[in-house]
Amino acid sequence: MNRMERPEIWGTLKDAPDIREKIRVFEEVIPDDVDTILDVGCGDGAITNALGRRWTVTGVDSSSAALRHVTTEAVLGDARSLPFADGSFDLVMSSQMLEHLDDESYADALSELRRITRAYLLISVPFREDLGSRMIRCPRCGLQQHVWGHLRGFTPESLIRDLTDFEARDVRTFGDLQPPAWPAPLLWVMHNIYGSWYPPEGQHAQCARCGNTDFGAMRTSRPFLGLVKRAIDRIGFRSGYPFWLAVLARRQLPGQGDQSDRPPWRLARGQVGGSVAGERVREPR
Repeated sequence: MNRMERPEIWGTLKDAPDIREKIRVFEEVIPDDVDTILDVGCGDGAITNALGRRWTVTGVDSSSAALRHVTTEAVLGDARSLPFADGSFDLVMSSQMLEHLDDESYADALSELRRITRAYLLISVPFREDLGSRMIRCPRCGLQQHVWGHLRGFTPESLIRDLTDFEARDVRTFGDLQPPAWPAPLLWVMHNIYGSWYPPEGQHAQCARCGNTDFGAMRTSRPFLGLVKRAIDRIGFRSGYPFWLAVLARRQLPGQGDQSDRPPWRLARGQVGGSVAGERVREPR
């Protein structure tokens, strides 16, 4: 079974602190001239349903199990080929989807988001995620993968650069403070010498190759390595940073040209505890 069709993943997210914080941030940044919103990769509607109380919102997801919980208009669809005409919505948003896509799918999805919006894009993804620290190894087939299936990382600059013909208007980071990234040599030792991986408990992990969901036989991170890593952080005065990034961008007007040298956006930072979509932020021990 596709991981996203597993019913136990969906329906319990709306009260999570990170979800409430995302709703607050989105409600703050959505412009006054927006009436219609398309939420691509809406999942079980934890955010979509809340926004639907103020705006006319349509949710799109490839998981029929997730869409059963959506109370706004819901459409089963693929982000790479969406069944809507050009400029169909005032704002098109996507939260926690783009980080799951390979390069080709990512480019296709962004093209569709840009095509369908009349004016605005609102994108939320993990901020500077340390992908290597959240790797797991399937005890059945040996595949190494990210515990939540993330394939790419983002900074404000990298995401804005990918939003061709759009100008960033508001950029925010928020959510749990994640620890500084693990040094690559220490991760190599963890994975290749100790054979230790990210603890998958409560993460709804599933092997992308063989479909295995039982990771009980996988050895998880060693406390000693965690102590070494924290010592490196202290010695290097390395501090944590929020887990989530949100970017509001507006389509550039004809003749406006490149505005990247003077971005009219502000960066706000905050912290909140909790989890989103079963993705509980935790550092390997």
